[in-house]
Amino acid sequence: GLLKDPGSDAWVEVLRSLDCKYSFEPQAIPCSVTWRRNTPSTLSTPDGPVVKTEEEKEVLVLVEPEDFLKRLFSLTQPDLNQVLPLAGLEGCSTKTYSLAVVGLDAYRRYPGSVPLVAVVQVSPLSLLLQALVVLQLWGNIDVLFLDTWQEFGQHVSALTKAIAKRPYKRQLESQELPFCAARAWASGVRVEKDGTGLRQVWKRQIQQFNRVSPATAAAIAEAYPSPSLLLRAYEECSTEDEKLLLLSDIPVKSDVSGKDRRVGPDVSRRIYLFMVSTDPDLVLDLSA
Repeated sequence: GLLKDPGSDAWVEVLRSLDCKYSFEPQAIPCSVTWRRNTPSTLSTPDGPVVKTEEEKEVLVLVEPEDFLKRLFSLTQPDLNQVLPLAGLEGCSTKTYSLAVVGLDAYRRYPGSVPLVAVVQVSPLSLLLQALVVLQLWGNIDVLFLDTWQEFGQHVSALTKAIAKRPYKRQLESQELPFCAARAWASGVRVEKDGTGLRQVWKRQIQQFNRVSPATAAAIAEAYPSPSLLLRAYEECSTEDEKLLLLSDIPVKSDVSGKDRRVGPDVSRRIYLFMVSTDPDLVLDLSA
């Protein structure tokens, strides 16, 4: 049923661009899209590992604008089974359904077999909002209104990518520290026996302060290449104010505007207090 409309070629082209296999098969719900995942099994045969095919819980149903309006305007009070008859389907409670209505705006301008008089009499906007409440809150069914088949293809593409990444995200959530940053931050910095890498570690320590950019951290690490050198500089200051403002005038190169700026008194104060304070409950960030 998804191929009846001449404009459906646009979303089929999107399917072809995805890194996945697709096929057109009879569905329990006409004009619907379902997903299956091939996963290697723990069992193996002489021919290789056994691959299991599991069906995902998502079902995307394409609803024709005319059918959607007929169902909607035939009601005085929206009912889930009448707006979309899903209750009698096997496995309905284990599936997550969503509706896509393509071209509803264009159809409302040229309503065809749905009388405009009937539309006015039932207050369409109010009834539409009631139907959406029934679908989304009672039936846990999302409704997506799309103008073109190209938008429908983009939605199918985004949903396919999200479903494909689900096992990876579940694995991250099951880890002991799922909130750790990814990529370079997760791998840390390698420090060699000769001390190579220590300056990078120091720069990243500075960058952990709130509102301290990589450029600011690099400028401070360039001026004071190690914590011990910074502590020595604090000891050489004669007054407390001089210590608090020691880092404030260090220039920071900006890659965006090209103009130099300064570290500033706030960052200078916070780093100083962190380096010398013995109070474990001290709040460094005054804006927190």
